[in-house]
Amino acid sequence: MARLTNYSKPYLGLIETGRRPITVDIVVAYERELGPLGDDMLRRRDITHPRTMKADRPTLTELARSIDSGDPGVLATAPSSRAVDFFLASKLGESGANHLREWVRTGKTSTLRANALAVLSKMSMREDIELIVECLETDEKVRFLSLASEVSKLTQHDWETAKAVAKDPTTAPNPRKLAKALTKETLLDSDAESRWCGAYLLRGLVPVLGR
Repeated sequence: MARLTNYSKPYLGLIETGRRPITVDIVVAYERELGPLGDDMLRRRDITHPRTMKADRPTLTELARSIDSGDPGVLATAPSSRAVDFFLASKLGESGANHLREWVRTGKTSTLRANALAVLSKMSMREDIELIVECLETDEKVRFLSLASEVSKLTQHDWETAKAVAKDPTTAPNPRKLAKALTKETLLDSDAESRWCGAYLLRGLVPVLGR
């Protein structure tokens, strides 16, 4: 992949092990060579929701402008993909970040609140960690969507299975494999949402990891 994507092996290794954040350009490079999220690293990095939002760069650029101006657009109705989250996080200005913070708190739909939280988390601003954690701990619907998305992106189980595991982690089809992946998530430097969800799900897996 280093040769195909023109990125160095050490750099790609840091991304695959979670020590460097995945970027939109990396996602695009992998998709160009392997198809949409076809590589194992990227396959575990996106969700399997049947209505996951996917769009080309011009459309996403327009969405970023819309968010900056205070209009969430499709963020209010469709689950965003990880690639979309990173793209928006890289394009939004301070006004967009402020709108995301407001939507995390008061968004009319759980989809909007969850999407806003996901994008805000990818922006990796230390001052937002408290808000992200507070939302995950107090907003039951957002917490459920975030946990299901975490399971989905790591396991690539269908969305219904991912939701079942989010409700009861002990039902995970391969709990030890999931636990290993979640351990890496808890150590991510750049994604507070993934760190929180990883720790939460690991705690739920404790009863079945000793079998």
